[in-house]
Amino acid sequence: MAEKGAHLTATAFAKPSIFEIIAQESLASTLEPAFKKVFFFLASCNLDRYGHLLKWSNEAFLVFNIFVQRYYLNKYSASFSEAFYSLKRSPLVKNEFQNCFTNKQKRLSFLFLVLFPYVKSKLSDLCQQYQLEEADGQIPRNQKWSKILRACIIKGYTIGFTFYESIVLLNLILYASGWSNYPMPIYNLLSVTLVYSTMQAPISIYDILRKVKTNTFGINDGLDVLERVATRSLELSAFLLQFAHWWHQENLHTNLMSLPVPPSPKIPEEAKKYKGLCPICMKKRRISTALMVSGYVFCYPCILPIIKKNKKCPVTNYPAIEEDLIRLYID
Repeated sequence: MAEKGAHLTATAFAKPSIFEIIAQESLASTLEPAFKKVFFFLASCNLDRYGHLLKWSNEAFLVFNIFVQRYYLNKYSASFSEAFYSLKRSPLVKNEFQNCFTNKQKRLSFLFLVLFPYVKSKLSDLCQQYQLEEADGQIPRNQKWSKILRACIIKGYTIGFTFYESIVLLNLILYASGWSNYPMPIYNLLSVTLVYSTMQAPISIYDILRKVKTNTFGINDGLDVLERVATRSLELSAFLLQFAHWWHQENLHTNLMSLPVPPSPKIPEEAKKYKGLCPICMKKRRISTALMVSGYVFCYPCILPIIKKNKKCPVTNYPAIEEDLIRLYID
């Protein structure tokens, strides 16, 4: 790939294929959920001490994304996913290729790479929260303006997201047909496009051993090796995550009805006394909500404050968080 960008001219440049553009966008979209899964796992190892950090997962990814994207923009003039596919950002003014990636464009690229995913995640979480509260009837009826604001946020996010995805699809069609040099709308706003990059050849093991033998292996060489190990590990992890995501998507088409049905689990004697009742208030359940980690069904108003405070099932003491609650729509 790198050789394709070695002979760029002022008006012509090697355009990455539409498949590479979509692949790097797919990799960029998997970075946030992958980080959050690791973050949730580490926090869940000690819920009493780190459980309160789970609500700051978006901010934690923001800090992580700042360091990653800043490093790759300064080192390769590309985002993490773009550098993984040997691509880089280059200015394109009036269809003329510019060799210099300006500081202004680099700063704006950094802001878009960092703030756009953060704002999108926050709005998505907020809309999901409002929809759940509306379904559970938790919105006060006398707060008219609050209901209007919630409806505007939900509808505004849905319409805005649909409009943005439509613009992205149209832009990809124009790029694939050769009518546009910008693969994404954001690149058009920044007046930059993607081209193939010439990646720096990594230091070989032979060179390292030779420097160690001749006592010329310095601190800078050590830092360079550590830097390359860290970046290659991150890129390899990203590739494995993409492969796991693809494998999961492929298995979604498996016919589950063709698999053998496992035997039903035996109901413990302790659980039989809670039949039709909430294990907390011992009354008929209101807004039936199942706790995924234990299988018990509670009243939503009963179980929610306990999970928020204790971070565990009140019956089995299994560790649990709010995401483990599942609303049951039963009579």
